[in-house]
Amino acid sequence: MPLAGATAPVTLAGSIVQHAAECISGITIHQLAQPGAPIVWGGAPAIFDMRTGRTPMGAIETAMLDVGCAEVGKHLGLPTHAYMVAGDGRVIDAQVEMESGMSAALGALAGINMISGAGMLDFLACHSMEKLVIDAEAIASAQRLVEGVQTSGESLAVAMFAEAGLRGDFLKLKETRALFRKEQHFPSALIDRGFARPDGSTPSIVERAQERVEELLSTYERRALTPECEQEIAAFVEAEGGLTGLTELLGSECARGT
Repeated sequence: MPLAGATAPVTLAGSIVQHAAECISGITIHQLAQPGAPIVWGGAPAIFDMRTGRTPMGAIETAMLDVGCAEVGKHLGLPTHAYMVAGDGRVIDAQVEMESGMSAALGALAGINMISGAGMLDFLACHSMEKLVIDAEAIASAQRLVEGVQTSGESLAVAMFAEAGLRGDFLKLKETRALFRKEQHFPSALIDRGFARPDGSTPSIVERAQERVEELLSTYERRALTPECEQEIAAFVEAEGGLTGLTELLGSECARGT
């Protein structure tokens, strides 16, 4: 986790070099301990904010560091990981979602294999389920972006131009009905595209996110585990809880995931 300007060179390129050196030394130790063990190239590089002394995970330079470090990992033929789609504010607002959406798109375009950070606020210090469902929409849009613009076959619309003629009425064409779901990503009702409620109200995106969270939780069904697996998980949770004084909080019902 090189911090550009504090524990690493202030230049982005210099921090990427240091990140690579640290990771390669770690890989060397890792492979000496267990030759052939799998590796994921990643980390949590960030800039060091000279005004506040904080490490802004939503800064554009932090995203650039993530992308640059991932490029080195790809050059080495390794799967890559980064912390992105996170916001530095303490509440869900325009700043937080601007930061999260921007890095979601950059991470997708860079082809980073694994990205952590969706739903996270306050410099990765806390997690919000409401932000998580908003970030899911940003991620879906980023995935559509990566698919790109298709420029072959029907997508060039030669037949559509001929059929629509000078009228330019493409809405009625059978090709429109056949292709629009391939061309357009349809977000959930969380994204406001003009569907007014019967009472004329327009809830905020946070209110819509709260409704989406409740909807998802109400329909969630936990995957079935074998009794042996559940007992092993419960024993682990209770043992770890005992070490930290959380025996009352982590009762048997909590340990069973209920």
